[in-house]
Amino acid sequence: MRVSIIVDSGARPSRFRIHPGQRSEMKPVTIPVLACRLYMESKRKPAMIRNIVEKVYRSVIDRLPDYAAINLMYFRAFRRLPNLRNPRTFNEKIAWRKLYQRNPQFPIFADKIAVKAEIAKLIGEQHIIETLWVGKNPEDIPFDALKPPYVIKVNHSSGGNVFIRTAQDIKRDKIVASMRQQLEFSHGHMHREWGYLGIPHKVMVERMIEMPDDEVPEDYRFFTYHGRVHFIHVDYDRFREHKRNLYDREWNLLPAKLTHPPTSEPVSKPANLGQMINLAERIGAQFDFVRVDLYSPPQGILFGEVTFYPCAGLQAFIPKDWDNKFGEPWKMPASSPGDD
Repeated sequence: MRVSIIVDSGARPSRFRIHPGQRSEMKPVTIPVLACRLYMESKRKPAMIRNIVEKVYRSVIDRLPDYAAINLMYFRAFRRLPNLRNPRTFNEKIAWRKLYQRNPQFPIFADKIAVKAEIAKLIGEQHIIETLWVGKNPEDIPFDALKPPYVIKVNHSSGGNVFIRTAQDIKRDKIVASMRQQLEFSHGHMHREWGYLGIPHKVMVERMIEMPDDEVPEDYRFFTYHGRVHFIHVDYDRFREHKRNLYDREWNLLPAKLTHPPTSEPVSKPANLGQMINLAERIGAQFDFVRVDLYSPPQGILFGEVTFYPCAGLQAFIPKDWDNKFGEPWKMPASSPGDD
């Protein structure tokens, strides 16, 4: 059976027209319907078929205009279209931001290198993790001169970090290949996150945060709306048995789940929670919403990163009503481009 796909990018929503051989009686299928059919069919097939479907899906997404791509990705995640005229939920507001919000500060604060100077101005140099090296070519990483422990990463994306705890962890060829691949990857285009598109791709090496017994520091993520922290998401033991708790600003555990299960036992309120909230609010004061990530090792509070598009706006809250609750504090402009 011959299948051709025509994308009409001039309409809203964009439309796939599928012409399977002689079956001309088939009607055009909107992007979300086709995506759902592909995705649900792939669930019933072996891994190889699912991989093929995923590649086809990514190939289609890469060729779509932003409006169509964002709708399709949202539909795949939540089985419905986002309300972009009057967004209510947290994830709908992220989708709206990806389409319409073009704050010139976004690319600066999303750049893991450039953001450090901005954060130092806002909260002080003592909260900045030391940068050991920056460059465009991963082959230039001065492994012989760098003293572990440190972390190698790119400045325009997330994930893919390489942790060098001892000299035995240095696998030069593998690290260079990984960094080269990440430098070629467009994080901003993949999920249509405008704030990442203008970042010059570079490799950076940071001093690793040292913890007792080589433990991984808790990652405190502060959901900051119009300069006020409303919710806190904390990741525990990220590289072994990943747990994630959601709290309000008073450290009351919320009956909600975001991808990972909560801890089985209550976690004590950090003694410096008030200070971390204060720092997050100073960073977030200039944005209507931003998530501010901090660490709290023994040497003091350290800045991790900020993100304007948590999980690309594609991560489901359980129960679903928490998507609304996380969206409520984020006040949208009285007149927005989505009203056009």
